[in-house]
Amino acid sequence: MKKMSKLMALLLVVMMVLMLVPVSAFAAEEVVEEPTLVVLEVEGAPVDEVLNTAVETPAAETPVVEEPAAVEPVVEAAAVETPAAVEAPAATVPVAEEPVVETAAEEGTIEVSAVSLGLWRDAVTFINVLATTVGADYSYDAVTNALTLNGFVGKQVVATDMGSNFAMILKGENVIANADGCAVDVTGNLTMSGDGELIAIGDNRAIHVMDGDLVINDGDYELYASSNDSDAYGIDVTNGDLIINDGWIDSTVAATGDFDAVGLWADNDLVINGGDIDVITDSVNGQSMGIGAGDDAIVKGGYTTVRSTTDTGVATALYAGSWVIIRDGILDLCTSGGVDPLAIYGGEGVWISPCYGDVDLSASCLYLEPYLCYTKSDNPKTGAQDMAQDALMATMGLLALMGMAYLISKKEIKG
Repeated sequence: MKKMSKLMALLLVVMMVLMLVPVSAFAAEEVVEEPTLVVLEVEGAPVDEVLNTAVETPAAETPVVEEPAAVEPVVEAAAVETPAAVEAPAATVPVAEEPVVETAAEEGTIEVSAVSLGLWRDAVTFINVLATTVGADYSYDAVTNALTLNGFVGKQVVATDMGSNFAMILKGENVIANADGCAVDVTGNLTMSGDGELIAIGDNRAIHVMDGDLVINDGDYELYASSNDSDAYGIDVTNGDLIINDGWIDSTVAATGDFDAVGLWADNDLVINGGDIDVITDSVNGQSMGIGAGDDAIVKGGYTTVRSTTDTGVATALYAGSWVIIRDGILDLCTSGGVDPLAIYGGEGVWISPCYGDVDLSASCLYLEPYLCYTKSDNPKTGAQDMAQDALMATMGLLALMGMAYLISKKEIKG
């Protein structure tokens, strides 16, 4: 009888231990799959193709067209003003087909022509950098074709046809202020980067790039432009693309009379891959535009804030002559004043990733965050369940049951 009682006690211990140990302790780590995007057709999609460099595009059957040549933007992602605590759908997210847009291809060769490069310290002091390559607050490396500014203070930086890989590297705090025109004026391609800061103040443009592409890889930029006799731009890329990969960009622009105030502009494509962008524009009777492109405006990441206001003109936060495409990132867009202020406008259409949910494209203000594609887990750092607490509780329960079984056996022996 005592042996039977011991056996029953041990069975009770095993059953209670099994009840205390969570099922998750025996199961393999659950793998959370990203929702598969189901593609639907969109009327009027453009016939060009965008190179996808940062994020893989959803599996959509899009017509492939011969790529042109010049630069590397990309598309996709979505936007929507949404509540903060909405969970991701369990299965798939239906998607409208992303329009295929044209972007420039990579440069096949590096060309260094170095026609002219100069620094104006003030209205009368000009430095020919190609002749005097090193100064107290600047240097030029002909091998890398890079101008480095390190604490430079002056009126203007000018460059013409410096080659396809011409670069400006920022170190320290640099201040360029021009009351008569652009602070930085470049004809040809320009790539800007560095861990320093550039404060650029222009009469009508802070940074102007003509007949080339402007690529911003990193750095801190404070841009100011104002004008009472012409349109004003924080960044103006004439006959080229503007590509922002990273960095901090603050652009504040104002224009009086019938003139336009534009924060960031590219005649061709404007692509935002990342970075932190804050734009403020204000006009009286002209157009107040935060971010705009003559062709496609493509947002693939980063955090973008735009505030565009006007008295009697037209206010638009994000504008494209062709397509506005939003794949990813957070956008806080708001306009006010004038005639029909609009957060987003696309001449041929607007495509926003379904990760953002439903978006009211007639709204004057939108907060867009891809909340529908967020993935949740018990341990957000690894995506795996945290088993440490469950294991501790199971061990404590096992010790308690072992003690209980020992007391029962001792009692039966005495009896």
